[in-house]
Amino acid sequence: MHVAIVPGPAVNGTPSRVNFGCRARVSAVGRLTLSGMNDRHTTTRSRQLGTELKRVRERAGFSARDLARALGWSDSKVSRMENGQRGASEIAVATYLAYFHVVGDEMDRLIGMCREIWAKDWLQPHGEHIPEELRTLVTHETTATLINQYEPLVIPGLLQTEGYATALFRLAGRIPAEGIEPRIQARMERQNVLRREHGIEINFFIPEQVLRAIVGGPRVMNDQLLHIVLVSARSWCTVRVVPSSFPPGALGSPFQLMDYPNHPPVAYVENQTHSLFLENPKDVGTYRAILRKLKEVTLNEGESRELLASLANEYDVPEAEDGVAEE
Repeated sequence: MHVAIVPGPAVNGTPSRVNFGCRARVSAVGRLTLSGMNDRHTTTRSRQLGTELKRVRERAGFSARDLARALGWSDSKVSRMENGQRGASEIAVATYLAYFHVVGDEMDRLIGMCREIWAKDWLQPHGEHIPEELRTLVTHETTATLINQYEPLVIPGLLQTEGYATALFRLAGRIPAEGIEPRIQARMERQNVLRREHGIEINFFIPEQVLRAIVGGPRVMNDQLLHIVLVSARSWCTVRVVPSSFPPGALGSPFQLMDYPNHPPVAYVENQTHSLFLENPKDVGTYRAILRKLKEVTLNEGESRELLASLANEYDVPEAEDGVAEE
């Protein structure tokens, strides 16, 4: 499909309408054939596309009503597009983007997202820079009303202190030194979801072995565990420890399950190279079953908090100048 769009100049502070021509495939019955959103259901891609479109508009300083007037659309069409609902064909998305002079790779990426908008699962590769899937994850965490996270290998990212996260990146050795700081800051900003207070519940499940694995030295671990204790004191956050008597590998790899009031739940899983957002009900059901098992085998909230405080005290030892605990 080819779309040629000429953004109109503003007149008296109000953006003018966009005139555009397009060539698209026409079916045998003479109807324009477009891929895109065609009902009120949403998917991970459609919601992320809507968030990206809204970001473009707000970056340009336009209201949704101004944009609707400029393009000759209804206010509700802009709203549906930005909410990931119906009404956004490839041409509509291209029109929206071109009005704000978004072209090249960014337009191609978003049009590609629109093309596959109704696919249930979304596999995203990790790149050298701050990964694209992080923006998608933050969008979904921010709008969720319930988040359950199981992390059998390290402290969950939402709970990591800056010291722990820095030490973890350095230990892994997969990120160039200059790329660590931006990732640390992105991880810290992602933790804003922990401060929401209203309209959200967050539950973490962490094996005891993870809490006993020293990352960055005793001082870093002391700070990290005290931080988790403080977070667990918030009424909307719970931390439950899987005791060492239960093998962490028995329940598989890390995952995050997010629930929403107005669209289906999403399970998020990742490995070293890719992240996957799962929306298929059967897949989501598998992770719900794991959560039920976790609730059976974990310590309760009070017991978990006591263990966390006890381990934090164990790490509270004097350190030599080189950062190694003194004997």
